[in-house]
Amino acid sequence: MERKDLSKNNLSERELTTKTTQNSTEEEDTKSDLDKCSYIISIRSPSETDTKMQESITDSMTGSINEGAGSMVAQRIPPSLNADRSKAPLTKEEELNHALWDAALKNRPDIIRDLLSLSIHEDFIANTNSKDFHNVTALHIASSEGYASVCEALLDYGMNTELDPKNVLERTPLHLSCIRGHLEVSQLLFRSGANINAQDFEGNTPLHLAVEQGYIQLITWLLTKNPDVTIMNRLGKTAIQCTNNNEIVNIIKEFCRRNGIDLLAQGRNCVAKIQEKYRNEPKRIQISELTPGETPKDGRVGPLDFEILQVLGKGSFGEVFLVQKRDQKTLYAMKVLRKDKIMGQNLIKYAKTERNVLSYVKHPFIVGLNYSFQTPEKLFLILDYCPGGDLGFQISREKKFDEFRARIYICEVLLALEELHKRDIIFRDLKPDNIVLDEEGHAMLTDFGLSKEGVYDSCMARSFCGSVAYLAPEMIKRQGHGKAVDWYLLGVLLYEMLVGTPPYFSPNRDQLIQNIQSGKLKLPASLSGETKNLLKELMQRDPNKRLGTKRDAEEVKEHRYFTGVNWEIVLRRELKPPMPIRPIVMPAYIPYEKVYGDLSMLKDQSNSVPGWTFVSPES
Repeated sequence: MERKDLSKNNLSERELTTKTTQNSTEEEDTKSDLDKCSYIISIRSPSETDTKMQESITDSMTGSINEGAGSMVAQRIPPSLNADRSKAPLTKEEELNHALWDAALKNRPDIIRDLLSLSIHEDFIANTNSKDFHNVTALHIASSEGYASVCEALLDYGMNTELDPKNVLERTPLHLSCIRGHLEVSQLLFRSGANINAQDFEGNTPLHLAVEQGYIQLITWLLTKNPDVTIMNRLGKTAIQCTNNNEIVNIIKEFCRRNGIDLLAQGRNCVAKIQEKYRNEPKRIQISELTPGETPKDGRVGPLDFEILQVLGKGSFGEVFLVQKRDQKTLYAMKVLRKDKIMGQNLIKYAKTERNVLSYVKHPFIVGLNYSFQTPEKLFLILDYCPGGDLGFQISREKKFDEFRARIYICEVLLALEELHKRDIIFRDLKPDNIVLDEEGHAMLTDFGLSKEGVYDSCMARSFCGSVAYLAPEMIKRQGHGKAVDWYLLGVLLYEMLVGTPPYFSPNRDQLIQNIQSGKLKLPASLSGETKNLLKELMQRDPNKRLGTKRDAEEVKEHRYFTGVNWEIVLRRELKPPMPIRPIVMPAYIPYEKVYGDLSMLKDQSNSVPGWTFVSPES
């Protein structure tokens, strides 16, 4: 991602590691340490310059705010940087941390990136969570000053940068950006996961502070993130009670009206009851099939309902993002498909298949669809988030699984396939990458784009689909295939989990296809007899002789490999798979336009896919 460098001067390499200036005036020396960092922790009345600056800020999703030469921001080094170091020389790590604070204050994202680079500093890198004796971090400094590019660098390049560290006044970076009216920085912090309801030592939330300072545009934006407007500070005031500005009062009242919040109730107990009622009010949502131009029903969602947190994966036709629903704070995986890609290659039927199958199939081992919606440029599926990553990732990390672990996954996947087959759906794309692990480690079937609806025992699907290494022999021959293809692929899955590579694998595509059709199945001697037998019967090349062809899942479950398995216990998710190794997903600043496209064109229905919108009754 391209980032703007707002710096005006280039510092020398020496300046990266030298200690920051120790010069301070006599006047500063006489002040208390708390006064010296007043630019970080004090609340001040907005000056005329503040107001003008705030009015000039747009609700942009990219770029940074650059304080010019006429800025009202006090350009002072934090007191801990000015301290006398003659008594205790700093370690290299401490020097890097001091340089990080200095770079944050001077709006130097380039220096920030260098200080956080292991390739430059082999032994130590700066710690983005390091604090001075007022508990101020570099993110506090950048947020207070409005330096969005510095905030991005700290969040993108830092090792687990804390989003809600608290200074001596228990204020987070979001508190400080709201005190100073920095809209863009506030947006960035919230998108990255900052707590919008955090309270400082006076009990004030970021909304309280924005209201006190009178930043109308910032307040309007904060309310789109569904903050808890019923929170009282230590004076017993909600945010609406912190201002006499009628325009602000009316903005908050309108928010409360739309969300059914009663702010007239007095006292903490009353407010607590309102909050509890608001949180627990049952949702009466039915499945919604909206055609273009139809009036939206309760429960319908769109781009503005989800905060983008991270990229989870990328494919040929779109991407998957980790998102958070603003009103619930629930995490989801959002699958995004580009219309120009799938329509241009006549693949819209596959997208519709996935949406249709997941809209009515609910199963303990199938990833659930919660919402679907569209913009003029893209299609969106809001799916259950499974933080354990996919089985392909786990196999690549651990090389292979023992038979006990593989048996748990196979049992769970088998029940998912059984449910699909009962509904006359074949999956056809069973492979480790399409099985994800939820937070408890259970296997969840996902990615139904290649599934085929309405496939009865006497019918054959004839399309050529799936990754080559995971194609059944009958798919390669294009002779048509039925439900038996899923049992062949179940065998391929079990083989790869136990061996570490798919059966018949060759880096040469033609050789791989030949191996699948006529190669010898090599089974390691270390596998148990019942495992070897199951693999042979599942991967029988003749689908008419394959295990599962006659009586489907019941026939497979009767194989001696599954002796002793209590299928009711499996279905109740009472097996205990290992807790998965979670993939490391780096936080990223992702502009809305990049994900959703041109939001100004939301009302354009010319490229709409009829019947796409969906809301799960359980959402």
